[in-house]
Amino acid sequence: MIYRSLRSLWVCKLRLKVSSAEFTIGHNVASRREVDEVMQQAEAAGAKITDPAKDTFWGGYSGHFLDLDVHLWEVVWNPEWELED
Repeated sequence: MIYRSLRSLWVCKLRLKVSSAEFTIGHNVASRREVDEVMQQAEAAGAKITDPAKDTFWGGYSGHFLDLDVHLWEVVWNPEWELED
């Protein structure tokens, strides 16, 4: 197995519990479709989907995944924000 970082090695070998309380990386996108695309790309690259994309209570759309270095990401679309390219 190839480990992408010492942190991922420690998590795998020592069975450390990963806490999202450390921090979550937010990735804002311009549409619901983009959320789904980014989530699919992440999964295809080996990420673990921890919370599939879905509608949020505040009117947005988001999902979460753990990348290969065990960082927690949130991919989110907020209909109130206008994002520029």
